[in-house]
Amino acid sequence: MKIDISREPPADIFRKRSRYFRIFVMLLALTLFGLLVVVYILVTGMSYYDFLETVALAFYVVAGVAIFYVGEKLQSSGRLTPQQEKELADLRRKHPEINNYCELVAKAGRKPIQAEYDACEAWAEEAEHRDQPE
Repeated sequence: MKIDISREPPADIFRKRSRYFRIFVMLLALTLFGLLVVVYILVTGMSYYDFLETVALAFYVVAGVAIFYVGEKLQSSGRLTPQQEKELADLRRKHPEINNYCELVAKAGRKPIQAEYDACEAWAEEAEHRDQPE
């Protein structure tokens, strides 16, 4: 999720969260299905079903890799930890632009999410590099 703190906070920031959650659950089900088929093949000793074994491993591996991508998308809309909230408060004191953005988020009636925290951190690092003389 791309957040620009120099603009207004997005109003529909949680719009895609439910879709990503449903996709995550489906991928998890495919992963478990592939794992159960592999376990069934191993328990029953079906050594002549190589194609079934390949398909089951494909379900497991492909869905497992896709879970990481979708999981990252879900995590970006998650809540901040207490440590991150403290760090964001420090960033708000140091940078008025970050403070303005956080005030706009508060006016929208919500707390900053993980993606906004990451954007504020990146903006602060970029501002520190700009301010340093070369």
